Amino acid sequence: MEILPSVCPHDCTSTCALEVERIDARTIGRVRGSHRNTYTRGVICEKVGRYAERVHHPDRLLHPLRRVGPKGSGRFERIGWDDALDLVAEAFTRQAAAFGLETVWPYYYAGTMGLVQRDGINRLRHAMGYSRYYSTICVTLADTGWAAGSAPSVAWTCGRSTSTRTWSSSGAATRSTPRST
Repeated sequence: MEILPSVCPHDCTSTCALEVERIDARTIGRVRGSHRNTYTRGVICEKVGRYAERVHHPDRLLHPLRRVGPKGSGRFERIGWDDALDLVAEAFTRQAAAFGLETVWPYYYAGTMGLVQRDGINRLRHAMGYSRYYSTICVTLADTGWAAGSAPSVAWTCGRSTSTRTWSSSGAATRSTPRST
């Protein structure tokens, strides 16, 4: 096993440096914030700290599936990517024709995509006249939490807490000593 430098694949505002255990060519182990980075200092958020668990989970979806049984039955069949994209395009076209263009709401979130992939859906939305919205649910909540967590008064309060959880934010960066007033 070796420890390799990496960067966080998530699109939060922290842009953390990582240290990742590589167990073999296809398996990662523990993920930590980089000790060499002054922002992460060996600490990473809960979401990224459990990255290996999600990446290697046996129930992780790896291929498109089409439901073949009644909703809720859990019965699906594997289909190809072209077929999956055709099904989505047909559904968009069918719903827009039946109920109007604003019926289609191509929802996305930042997650692990990056600006080009994440914002590419806006080209489709504008070209087709589909419903629009500002930002994403994920980004709006994360930005609000980040802004609140960056305020010195919040950092001081966290220092007195018995339990503090961070999500897409480095606990090392919010460590501070309360100033005397």
